[in-house]
Parts: sequence; C-alpha cells; structure tokens
Amino acid sequence: MAGFLSVDIDALGKAVQSLRSSEQVLTDAMKAMARGGHGDIGTKVLTDAAESFQRRWKYGIEQIGKSAKSTADGISQCHDAYQQADQEFAQALQQAKSAVQG
Repeated sequence: MAGFLSVDIDALGKAVQSLRSSEQVLTDAMKAMARGGHGDIGTKVLTDAAESFQRRWKYGIEQIGKSAKSTADGISQCHDAYQQADQEFAQALQQAKSAVQG
C-alpha cells in the first residue's frame, strides 16, 4: 500500500542554498591557501603543517566541492519539478472550482 508523500519545497530550496554555500566556502578556502602562501602565519613548524595540509587535502577538498555542486544541482532540479507540479495542481484545482461554481 502506498504511503503519504509530503515534500517541503522550501526545505529543498534551503538545502540547495546550503550546499552551494558550502561549495563556495571550500573553493574560497583553497584559493586563499594557494595564493597567500604560509610564510607569515608563525613558526616554521606551523608553516610546514599548513603547506602539508594544503598539499594533502587539496584533491579531497576539490572533490567534496564538486560533490556539493552536483548534489545541489540534483536537489535544485527536484525542487523545480516539485514546485512546478505544485503550481500546476493548484491551477487545476482552481479550474475545477471555477467549473463547479458556474
């Protein structure tokens, strides 16, 4: 037996915004690390650790950013489809109401 389906269109929109924001934060962080260098952040040990982090995590952070983007794109498509279906259903109800009323 089929269950009741409920979709919170606003929540989907917020999820898309959050994922796009995450992607941008990751991209900006990697750009800042790449262009800024690490010579002015403190001791040699701290500088070496920052450079090591950037080298080791660059690929992973880029992949997380790409995944966030593709997930946001997919959720955005679902959001748009649900929103369109909701609008079309509301329009159909309005037409049915008008037909019944005269």
